[in-house]
Amino acid sequence: MSGVLTIWKKEMRVYAVNPTAYAFLAVFMFLAGLFFYLGLTLTGEASMRVLASNLAIAELFVLPMLTMRHFAEERRQGTLEMLLTSPVSPMALVLGKWLASLTLCLLMFLGTLILPLILAYYGDPDWGVVFTTYLGLLGVAAAFCAAGLFSSSLVDDQLAAGLIGIVMLMPFWLVGRAEALVGDEWAAKIQAFGVLSHLESFNRGVIDSADVYYFLAFAGCFLFLTYRSLESRRWR
Repeated sequence: MSGVLTIWKKEMRVYAVNPTAYAFLAVFMFLAGLFFYLGLTLTGEASMRVLASNLAIAELFVLPMLTMRHFAEERRQGTLEMLLTSPVSPMALVLGKWLASLTLCLLMFLGTLILPLILAYYGDPDWGVVFTTYLGLLGVAAAFCAAGLFSSSLVDDQLAAGLIGIVMLMPFWLVGRAEALVGDEWAAKIQAFGVLSHLESFNRGVIDSADVYYFLAFAGCFLFLTYRSLESRRWR
């Protein structure tokens, strides 16, 4: 656990002085405000439901670019080998970087809390639904950050790592729109693999254990793949 905390502190210090992190925060805040405005004006629905679905799509593009530097930059600078031979285990390295990315996501979400406050000013939002909506978005962030770390462990070019992460995550969004391609019968079967279908319950104020397990399994799978990728490099 001390190794995880050490890596987390190191990464948070990097984020604090890295202008790219602030740029991603600004982009995410802009997208959140834009989606919130469009959701209100186009649907007339004073809720977080439309915003959550659109922010999940924004996370698909933003988070792989946010995590692209973690291992790709270490490889490019030649410091990854030093980290892998340090007392910090590869799993602690993976978890520390993942938790740092997730912490930055939490800061992004905190910046959007003004949006439900605007809803409260003009209406009476269900705060239970607001809470579960943010919980669902956090689950999406945990899954996508893990996938982004895996793509970053594959190459030493940051941009390539970010693009690989986006391409890797794209099918998990596309299966949620599969009805038009495969028909209702097959769509019902493959939607279980889609991110948006598991976010819907959270948007309705329901915490379904199946959806929680999905995001935990998604993140756990990619964290394990990242660990195996680092382990294979460690023994070359």
